[in-house]
Amino acid sequence: MGKVTLKEIAERSGVSVSTVSRILSGDTSRKPSEETSRRVLMVAHELGFIESRTKSIRKARIPITLDAIFLSDHESLASEFFQKILSGIEHEIGRLAEEYNIRYSVIASSDSSFLSSLEGLDAAIILGRGSDELIMEIRKRVPLLIYAGLNSIGGMDEVISDAEAGMADAVRHLYGKGRRVIAYVGPADTPEVLNEHRFRGYLEGLDSVGISRDGAVFESVHLSPQEGYEGTIRLLERTIPDAIVAANDNTAIGVLKALNEKGLKVPEDVMLTGFDNAEASAFLEPSLTTFAVFAEELGRFAAKIIVDRCLNERSYPIRINIPYSLIERESTEVRS
Repeated sequence: MGKVTLKEIAERSGVSVSTVSRILSGDTSRKPSEETSRRVLMVAHELGFIESRTKSIRKARIPITLDAIFLSDHESLASEFFQKILSGIEHEIGRLAEEYNIRYSVIASSDSSFLSSLEGLDAAIILGRGSDELIMEIRKRVPLLIYAGLNSIGGMDEVISDAEAGMADAVRHLYGKGRRVIAYVGPADTPEVLNEHRFRGYLEGLDSVGISRDGAVFESVHLSPQEGYEGTIRLLERTIPDAIVAANDNTAIGVLKALNEKGLKVPEDVMLTGFDNAEASAFLEPSLTTFAVFAEELGRFAAKIIVDRCLNERSYPIRINIPYSLIERESTEVRS
């Protein structure tokens, strides 16, 4: 016998498909009569519908081995942003574990046994930024992958909050404030890192407001306060911009220190934006204009999607884009 459909049950019971659906799903919003419910359940039992659904649920409880993988030493549990993503992953896995048998752990590509630890995994959630070579090695060993973060990898399931678009929005926001020499401090696109697109977003932002890319002012640094500080010192030796787009809030902390040391007032002389709304950003002096990223949601949706991918055949990748939102604070507000 082939798969039993709701339409077959409806035709045999003499009711509509929607009535069958409500009865079998337990929907009580439009409760049918007891006689109708009894008749539909009896037909469903006779056709084997209920038994087939029960078998499907049992099959879904097969063990799932799932790891979260940090691609880089620069992204780890020490990061507030990644702590939030992991919290979302673990919350969702805890919820799904009531129904599915999931074995979950966190590993880092810097571990000496990293590649061997991938053997036997059903799936993995990729976090952070890595080289094409590293990601290809992971693809070879892990059948199902999903990326959760700010910069798209491509060719796999993804849950992102698009930092490339965020950098462009930051440029447009600063341009709208009357700033015309808008600099960037953060990672630049490099062949060593496959999924880092913030600098590209900065350039796209310049294009969108009519500023020539020839006038781009930037320093390529890692995402840390120290590197943000050192990069800004180097940048200020060449030119004094009237606004700076920092790749994230951690970088902006270092940028702000460098501007203060050089006697440049924020926001009067130089406006400053960050990205990801780190907790400290609201307590800086001045407080930092940034973009809120719902990091826990990145993790929660990534866990949900990859578990579903393990249980259901799907040959194509999907992407969910979690929106970010501007939080304007003192670093871009000049008081009259």
